[in-house]
Amino acid sequence: MPVPVLPLDSYGVSAEQQAVLDRAVDKLAGTCMKAKGYTWPARLERLGEARSANERRYGVTDPEAVRVYGYQLAPPPGVTPEQLAEEARLEKKRKTLMTDEVTEAYTGRAGTTKGTSRTGGCRGEALRQLGLPPQADALDAVDLAQQQGWKRTEADSRAKAANARWSACMKKAGHPYANPHAAAGDPAWWTKGVGDTAARNKTKAREIATAVADVKCKQQVDYVAVWQSVETTYQNKIIKANEKELGEVRQMRRDALRKAAGVLR
Repeated sequence: MPVPVLPLDSYGVSAEQQAVLDRAVDKLAGTCMKAKGYTWPARLERLGEARSANERRYGVTDPEAVRVYGYQLAPPPGVTPEQLAEEARLEKKRKTLMTDEVTEAYTGRAGTTKGTSRTGGCRGEALRQLGLPPQADALDAVDLAQQQGWKRTEADSRAKAANARWSACMKKAGHPYANPHAAAGDPAWWTKGVGDTAARNKTKAREIATAVADVKCKQQVDYVAVWQSVETTYQNKIIKANEKELGEVRQMRRDALRKAAGVLR
């Protein structure tokens, strides 16, 4: 099934564009860190193609992938399980180099500190050079609009009715869940290493059976089409009511991408 496309997508950045911004931030922040006498461990090269943020907006939808991986993310095309395991090993090693002292220089806050840094450290300085907010986790008008659209969609009677039809289908198949996110978020699927091998295999088999039924029920009740239609309606209304603010954020991101391309050249 194609990845859903929504009106507010054009105000954000694609996964590929975000990768460009990340590389530019890394380069700029690296210069800043070197001046401070530190080295921030470089991020790993991405395996395969970047995933769209909308890939699982309405839960799992790929009937082939769920038969093998259940609710876990399938590897990108052409990437082997061995490559993923090696990536996980290298990422774990990378994180051991992120000491509190190094992290504070990079982010403006120590690794154990939960508060938000006003300056953002070397990363914040890099973001400022690209014309982006120094707080990497700060929500802008587009982020808030997406949240608002999602909340309105969840509360809409058409979306609720789709949830009810999906839930009835799942219950009939022996999987009682209120909605797709409850099914995907079942703690049983995300508790690693619990029980012996036989118990883990049994849980995995149950996860796959649930995910397969999930996708079938979505298809039967036209779940994705309903939710996408409702959310599209609300996003268009939000865009119309906030054109100026949203347009400014879109331009800011376009300018940042142009600057990032210059940095990487």
